[in-house]
Amino acid sequence: MSAYIPKNADEKLRSLLHWGKLRQEQLSEAFLITKDTVLGFLKRQIEHGNWRGVLEVLKGKPMTQAGRYMLGELRSKVVRKLIMRMGLRPVIATALVIVLLPIILAKVTGEVIGWIRNRR
Repeated sequence: MSAYIPKNADEKLRSLLHWGKLRQEQLSEAFLITKDTVLGFLKRQIEHGNWRGVLEVLKGKPMTQAGRYMLGELRSKVVRKLIMRMGLRPVIATALVIVLLPIILAKVTGEVIGWIRNRR
């Protein structure tokens, strides 16, 4: 799922921690909040019958109209949760989402593919 993982993600994450003056515990909490939000969002979309949008986002093709809409909604939802639950400034929450969301989407995609393979 390399379509989502940015090059030099570790370096970007370290510079973000330094710039935002975040502690490692805050990063761990942000990661968990982001993952929970992504999983909940995708689950609700599937329950509403939006398989195509979920599939496009998980395949790393968010440039279709449905995929672009879902990815935008997902980003804004994660930013709002980080602001509300962690009290982060909007610019720091947005920067965290830009770095964390691709990593988490890649991880979720890997888990879904593994789950599907094991069900066969």
